[in-house]
Amino acid sequence: MLEEAWHYLGARTASPAARRLGYVREAAALETRHRRCRDAWQPHIQATRAALLTSADRLETAGGTALIVGGGIARDLPLADLLTRFQQVVLLDIVFSRATRRLARRWPGRVGCCYWDVTGTVEWLAERRRIPPDVLVSRPSHPELSAKPAWVASVNCLMQLPLMPIAWLAASGAAEQHLEAFGQHLVEAHLDWLTAWQVPCCLITEVCDTAYDAAGQRLSGNDYRPLLARLPATASLAAQWEWSISPPGESAGGGSDSLNVEVWEF
Repeated sequence: MLEEAWHYLGARTASPAARRLGYVREAAALETRHRRCRDAWQPHIQATRAALLTSADRLETAGGTALIVGGGIARDLPLADLLTRFQQVVLLDIVFSRATRRLARRWPGRVGCCYWDVTGTVEWLAERRRIPPDVLVSRPSHPELSAKPAWVASVNCLMQLPLMPIAWLAASGAAEQHLEAFGQHLVEAHLDWLTAWQVPCCLITEVCDTAYDAAGQRLSGNDYRPLLARLPATASLAAQWEWSISPPGESAGGGSDSLNVEVWEF
């Protein structure tokens, strides 16, 4: 509890609306969970870093700016290695941890933190607490950067984008079927947002989850692959692996949870 409070107090966010919806609390919980599950998460972190570097190496020319969405907690980002390939790395997220801000200060002028709501809906939700109109969800804006990025990566955040907005709306009694459609819309809009940069993109995302009991027997699972239908026709699967996100004993009743992660390039 004390550790999570420390991370909470050290986090910085884009707006009071983001704090109100619980993004800071969620970031603090994630930081605490990372320490607790460090060994189980290490293969996923290493695979994420390797996938980003492989994708960056496919670019025809080095240099320019890399934009990384989901960079608020940068434990899965190979920043030092990326800076050998790019002149600048911009981390984009709605919340930045104390550790990430400190890390960015190691490379003044070369690593920056861009506070941004990539869904474009958080202010609306905080003010009105109802599902935003389709036109707002469909057209989240791009941040104004000093230079257009040469490469964009969305890292382990696509399927997380609907979670906080849906939790916020569910507390006000929104219908489940409407929340499900809204969540799908947020995911699709992010894929369109990435494509709209018109530069090479790397998407790292979970595509399904599985829950197991304490004996290792499968309890339930969800497949999110249909949500990737909005990927460009040119998108190619570059890598995949399993992430033990809740190792045995972490989940209630001594069970565990795993995610299947895929890397798509387009």
